[in-house]
Amino acid sequence: MVEEQVLKQDAENAVEQTAEQVAIPEEENFKAMFEASLKEEHSLKKGESIRGVVVAVNDENVIMDIGTKNEGSIAVTEFASLAIDIPAVGAEIEAVVVSAGGTVRLSVLEGKRRELWAMVDAAVAENKTVKVTVTSEVKGGFRVDLGGLQAFMPRSEVDTHAGMGAEQLLGNRYDVAILEATHYPANIVVSRKQPLAAVAAEKQAEFFKEVSLGDKVTGEVKRLADFGAFVDLDGVDALLHVSDMAWRRINHPSEMLTIGQSVTAEIVKLNAETGKISISTKNLQQDPWQHVANTYEAGMRLTGTVRKLLDFGAVVELEAGVEGLIHRSEMSWTRQDVKPTEVLAEGDVVDVAVLEIDTEQRRIRLSLKEVAENPWQAWMSEHPEGSKVTGKVRNITDFGFFVGLAEGLDGLVHIGNLSWTESGEDVIKTFTKGQDVECVVLGVDVAKQRIGLGIKQLSDDPFEIFIAGVKRGAAVKGKVVELGTGAVWVELAEHVRARLALREVPRDLPALKEGDEVEAKVIDVNRKRRQVDLSIRQFLNDEEREAVRQYSQSVSTEEAPSALALELQRKLLGKG
Repeated sequence: MVEEQVLKQDAENAVEQTAEQVAIPEEENFKAMFEASLKEEHSLKKGESIRGVVVAVNDENVIMDIGTKNEGSIAVTEFASLAIDIPAVGAEIEAVVVSAGGTVRLSVLEGKRRELWAMVDAAVAENKTVKVTVTSEVKGGFRVDLGGLQAFMPRSEVDTHAGMGAEQLLGNRYDVAILEATHYPANIVVSRKQPLAAVAAEKQAEFFKEVSLGDKVTGEVKRLADFGAFVDLDGVDALLHVSDMAWRRINHPSEMLTIGQSVTAEIVKLNAETGKISISTKNLQQDPWQHVANTYEAGMRLTGTVRKLLDFGAVVELEAGVEGLIHRSEMSWTRQDVKPTEVLAEGDVVDVAVLEIDTEQRRIRLSLKEVAENPWQAWMSEHPEGSKVTGKVRNITDFGFFVGLAEGLDGLVHIGNLSWTESGEDVIKTFTKGQDVECVVLGVDVAKQRIGLGIKQLSDDPFEIFIAGVKRGAAVKGKVVELGTGAVWVELAEHVRARLALREVPRDLPALKEGDEVEAKVIDVNRKRRQVDLSIRQFLNDEEREAVRQYSQSVSTEEAPSALALELQRKLLGKG
């Protein structure tokens, strides 16, 4: 400005000095000459902001008269990027000098950029918000536009709650707080969450002053999650958990609610410190369990819908809000460790029997198998004890083997029921898996789902045959087949052995050894233990008493005693 004044003064002096020698030009010509001299003398600086008049417009540039001997040009694309119309000839606009050497390059974008940075700096200094438009999604967040300046909004700074997606943000305009702003290098980080949180905090404080637990409130469903819905209570978020929506089972909130729907609920939780609010629409509905005790009873049969399958059973809805559990042990008569997914599917309509009702615990035990025919009961009615059956050996164990009798029904042949005469450990080795065997039904326990079978029962028991003809006190003959501690074993008949305790053998007799023939008296028969006990001592005593009896009879009938009678008398007198 000073330079212009000096030039102007010099020009005026020059005019005065030559006024007498040269004719004075017209006022218009002098002005034009003066302005031309100013153009030639004025120098532009890069970064300088100037104003000028548009003198021409072509496909690539807007040409401006900027008061110097050279005109300035602005690329037409800059106006498009600012979303403003290309100025017409004669319009006066402001631009920034980008290049002043030779051709003067100007920029309206740089001017706009300076305005925006001034706005950003002021917002940071005054802790104010600015408006941005979300333009694109980038790694870790979103790119936003401040009207010409680009900024970054981290994903964590998008909202006060997680889950807001790009489809909800792109193209929308929001108020944001500036978290970071540096000119060199240019970097601006913004937050939409911060101003939202500030507003929410104010509204929350007012909300907690005005409401109490149990109050009814009305709000609008803001968003849905797998675990529930967030309801806007006039600027304050409350959680309506899926378990608090209704008495019946709900898998996802979308089954009952839609975004934007108005709901009325009861406040069930308030925490001023954390700002958490929980509401319930279920509490405003009648509890269906209030009539369960009068509606359901053990033993009744019902129809329900399978709502959820668990590892240990299935949850069946009997009516809205009333559910029962079928434990996996109640799903099949024949399968002990059944998987619920192998029997049922969610959504199945099933008939069930009520086993037990516990209104205090809100539990109902159900059974699937009780509504079907019990195959154990049916099999037992067709195969009573003592009947013969045939099946294949399915599995062999240390204690016996299982025989397949029907679909899902097996019977057990215990190792002790394989043979009357041989060791079960030896006999079981003769059987193989898949072998057909004939058995006798020994018994059926319907409650425990067990069927007892026997193979040795196909033939008569030699022990029973023997003891059927031998009573206690009878005299028997046998051969010593085994010597034991305190006793010997005597074979009385094929596959029938008796125990002879050594205390039952008179001491004056020679020691017994294997192969000795003995004659003894049966003193005990134990069917349970399948054991016969013998006594030689009692046999001899009985024999002597019988001889004495016969001697007495002979004395009373004969005049002179026989030789046998005399011998017995001698023995008896000798003992005496």
